[in-house]
Amino acid sequence: MIEALRADDPAQAGPYRLLGRLAAGGMGQVYVGRSRGGRVVAVKVIHPGLAAGDEFRVRFAREVEAARAVGGYHTAEVVDADAYADRPWMATAYVPGPSLHEVVQRGGVLDVEAVRALGAGLVGGLEAIHAAGLVHRDLKPANVLLTADGPRVIDFGIARAVDATSVTTSGDVLGTAAYMSPEQVRGREAEPPSDVFALGCVLHFAATGRSPFGGGPTEAVVYRVVHEDVDLGAVPEELRELIAACLVKDAAARPTTAQVLDRLRPASGVVVPWRLPAGVGPLVAERAQELKDLQARDLPAVTEVVRAPAPEGVEGAVDERDRTDPGTRAGARGVLAPGRGAGRPWRWWALAAAGTVAVAGGAWWFAAQGGAPDGAVASGVYSLTGEHLGTGPVDAPHTVELEIVTPRAGEVLTVTYDATVVTSDGEGTQQGQQGNRDGFTVVTPWTGTIPVESQLQSLTVAAEGDGVDDITCRIALDGEPAAEATDSRRVACGVPVDMSTILDGLF
Repeated sequence: MIEALRADDPAQAGPYRLLGRLAAGGMGQVYVGRSRGGRVVAVKVIHPGLAAGDEFRVRFAREVEAARAVGGYHTAEVVDADAYADRPWMATAYVPGPSLHEVVQRGGVLDVEAVRALGAGLVGGLEAIHAAGLVHRDLKPANVLLTADGPRVIDFGIARAVDATSVTTSGDVLGTAAYMSPEQVRGREAEPPSDVFALGCVLHFAATGRSPFGGGPTEAVVYRVVHEDVDLGAVPEELRELIAACLVKDAAARPTTAQVLDRLRPASGVVVPWRLPAGVGPLVAERAQELKDLQARDLPAVTEVVRAPAPEGVEGAVDERDRTDPGTRAGARGVLAPGRGAGRPWRWWALAAAGTVAVAGGAWWFAAQGGAPDGAVASGVYSLTGEHLGTGPVDAPHTVELEIVTPRAGEVLTVTYDATVVTSDGEGTQQGQQGNRDGFTVVTPWTGTIPVESQLQSLTVAAEGDGVDDITCRIALDGEPAAEATDSRRVACGVPVDMSTILDGLF
C-alpha cells in the first residue's frame, strides 16, 4: 500500500521528487518517486541516525555496487544512487507487485506448482547474485515481489561481496532472525549456502504460511535456527525433501542452487512456467491503481497534445490539437483495432501473464524539420513478420496490441519484431522464428495490432532512435494489459512464458 508522505518525510532525494511511502525497514524508508522525465522509481532513503556514521556509508555504498552488479531480470534494477548525500539514497525501478509476505497473509498459501515456479524464479535471482560474487544475506518473504513476469528479489541491504573485507565488527549479525542461516546467527561469514538456507525458509513460508522456525523473541528464534530440527508436517509431501535439504544445519551439506532447481522439477520432468498465483492479480492491480491515483493528483486540468501531420498516403496521423481529460491517454483514437475494444480505456494496472516483450527505444524530435520522413507507416494491423495487413477489424483467436508513445508527439522510431512461435503440420510441431528484422519507420504516437494464429512463445519489440527523453511502450493481450515500460533510449518489459495457457483461455 502506498501511504501519503508525512510531515517529517523529505520531499526530494537527489533529482527524484518523492510522492508517497512504500515500506519501512531497518535501514530506512522506501518511497515512490518520480524523475524529472516522469519515470517512476522506488527510492530508499537512509535513516538519519545510520547516515551519520562513516562505516554505514561504506556499507551502503557496497549495497549500491552490489545491486548495480546484479541488475537484470530477477531483481529491481538500480537506476541511480548517492551514498554520500546528507541522507544517502538509492533509486531502483518501481515494481508494482505485492510481496510474497502480503500475498500469503491476504490470500493464503500457494499450491505446490506455484511454489515450484516461485522457487525456480528465486533460484534464477540467487544465481545472478552469486555470479556477481555476492551473497544476498536477507532473502525473506518481504523481499520477494510477485509480478506478472515472475518473482523479483529486492533489497540488497546487507549483501556483501564474498571476497570483500567486512566493514562490520566481528560477531555482528545482519539479517532477519527467522530467515537467517545458522552460520549467520553465529556471526560467521555468509556464503551462497546461506542464501539456499533462506530460500528453504521462504518456500516453507509460501507453502505453509509461517516461518519454519516460528515466531517469538529473537533469542528463541535464533536458538531454534541453530539447534532444533524443523517440523515439516505442514509442508506438502512433494516439497518436503527439497525444503529439508535446504534447511540442513551444515552449510556444506546443502544443495547448490543448480541442484535445487533440479529438485523443483515435478516427477513428470516438465517445468511449469510462472504465472501469478490465484488472487494475486487484484493485488497487482491495486498497487498500480494506487500509483495511478497518486500521479493523477499532479496532472494539469487539461493536457494538450499536438500531433505531427502524416506523410501523403499514410493513414492514422492527425494534425489537429486534441484535448483530453485528466487520466485519459494522449492520442486515444486508433489505439485498438476496431472490434477489439476500441474506445475502451487502457487499464495498464490490470496486469496479466503474456509473451516476452522487451522494448528498446529512442527517437528524435522532427516537427520543426517539416514533418514525417518518407516511408513512415501508420498505426494498424501487422503480421508477426511485419507485413502491414490494413486497419480493419482483427479476426484471430488472440491478438497482441502495442502502443508506443513519447512525451512529444511526432518522434520518429524504427520498429522491429522478433517472435518465437510453435507451428503444427502433418509431421508434428516445430519451433521457429518470425519477424521483420529490417524494421519500419513510425511516428509517435504509434499503435499496432498483431493477430496471433499459432502458439506464440515470445515476442520482442524494439523501437530505436536518438535523443528522446522517455519512450513508453505498452503491451496488451486480447485487450488486457500485459506489460508497460518507460525509459530513455532503452526500456524492457515482459518475459517468456508458456503461451499455451493463454491460448487455452486460462490466463
